[in-house]
Amino acid sequence: MSKRLRDHAIGEDVDCICLLTAVQTKKTRKDKTYLRFEFGDAGGRVPGVMWEGFDERVANLPPGEAVRVLGHMDQWEKRPQLVVQSIHLPPPGSYEPRDLLPSSERDPDQMLAELDSIVDSIKFAPLREVLGKLFGDDEFRRGFACAPAAKRWHQPYLGGLLEHTLNVHCHALNMAGRYPQVELDIITAGSLVHDIGKTVEYSVEEFFATSTKGRLIGHLVIGVEILDSWIRQVKGFPEEVGWQLKHIILSHHGEYQFGSPVLPRTLEALVVHFADNLDAKINGVLRIHQRETEEPGDWTSYVRLMEREFFKSKLLPQERLSADAAKTKPSGEKLPGDVPVEEQSDIFDYYDENQNTDRYS
Repeated sequence: MSKRLRDHAIGEDVDCICLLTAVQTKKTRKDKTYLRFEFGDAGGRVPGVMWEGFDERVANLPPGEAVRVLGHMDQWEKRPQLVVQSIHLPPPGSYEPRDLLPSSERDPDQMLAELDSIVDSIKFAPLREVLGKLFGDDEFRRGFACAPAAKRWHQPYLGGLLEHTLNVHCHALNMAGRYPQVELDIITAGSLVHDIGKTVEYSVEEFFATSTKGRLIGHLVIGVEILDSWIRQVKGFPEEVGWQLKHIILSHHGEYQFGSPVLPRTLEALVVHFADNLDAKINGVLRIHQRETEEPGDWTSYVRLMEREFFKSKLLPQERLSADAAKTKPSGEKLPGDVPVEEQSDIFDYYDENQNTDRYS
């Protein structure tokens, strides 16, 4: 596999195959036409600019297209920016599409085995049957295993949705264990299905762009549609149990302004909402921490989606850290799909339709 975009040093020549994720025709102050791009590969996304030498064909390339880009790495406002000299479509078979997408560091087969074990642990037989059919369906299972959890903020990589779902389930059970009044089977099922609509909302083939159905309906409603189609296949499934699960899907963003059409109105919905919110925020902040560990200062860059900076320095001496902490990735190493904090929402406004809901999705 060729060198990733973000691994190029400033001033270094670039010749690589990547995904075109956005293109826009712009004008300078002197009314000169130029092109702004965004490119993506397994290392994340990089903005680009082409000042001259382009034609209408280049300006009209569709987002999601694999392209071969030649140019050099520059910087703009202290961020990497690819200055494009030429851009072409690579011949079929000259690249592996999955090499252009970031992936979870967790093994997908192991995550799926964990998911199956969780489904098998559900005691209420009709609920176990519905989830067994849903996650046992080959087509859905493949889509669920490779979908991202979000476009930018948290787990924006292949397998991100599955990883996020398992984390949410773990957090939810830990919280629910303190409250015997909570229905654990509903917590488990709700955790597993809360984001299933993202299998349709995001298009893996277009570097996790939002699909047409995702833009028109959104993953909350899509998730209810998917769940309802499988509930109808289980004879005698209790209607009120279906309502509980659909309520969790529709309310898990927690607030109207973050996309939930209803607020959490059950104990189980509250638990899943806070578990989802926790994993999304922690994952997003951890990605910024790990990217900026070697940069000077005690604070991260300003995190626009959370409207604050984060303290990043260790509070305890290294020798007092746990063994698990010592096994974390080397400082400064990029996480899958790593994106600068300034790029946590899409580079162009017309690609930014999910800026608010991605905070807690």
